[in-house]
Amino acid sequence: MIARIVPDGVVAAELFDDPPGLQPHPQEEALIARAVEKRRREFVGARHCARQAMSRLGVDPAPVLRGERGAPVWPRGVVGSLTHCDGYRGAVLGYSLQVRSLGIDAEPHDRLPDGVLDAVSLEEERRWLAGTTDGDVHWDRVLFCAKEATYKA
Repeated sequence: MIARIVPDGVVAAELFDDPPGLQPHPQEEALIARAVEKRRREFVGARHCARQAMSRLGVDPAPVLRGERGAPVWPRGVVGSLTHCDGYRGAVLGYSLQVRSLGIDAEPHDRLPDGVLDAVSLEEERRWLAGTTDGDVHWDRVLFCAKEATYKA
């Protein structure tokens, strides 16, 4: 799904469930040693996608550790982004000489929880959202995703 929208030179990998027996890279285990099971599955699945994307990019699969402010640390010369939510894990990667940065975010198709929109949006954005008429799209969640993906990039 996501591979259809990324630019040339960017590769993607995604999962829509958690394959049985999927394990973290040994060097990543310490990052989730005390995590609850749901968090472990999200972490392991997203990083599994990252290693699949590394292979597609022609890079030896490697652990994806955490850097400054929890950002993923990619192999030298690679940029990327990870995301996960219920029923989805994904990663996109590219070479830093071709792509400056990447940011993706996935969220359930639903309204944002109460209070979140006020915390993540400007008054002008909330006025715009109030004027949207497409009832099938949760534009508050789309705005949240756009901002999260931008932050990750």
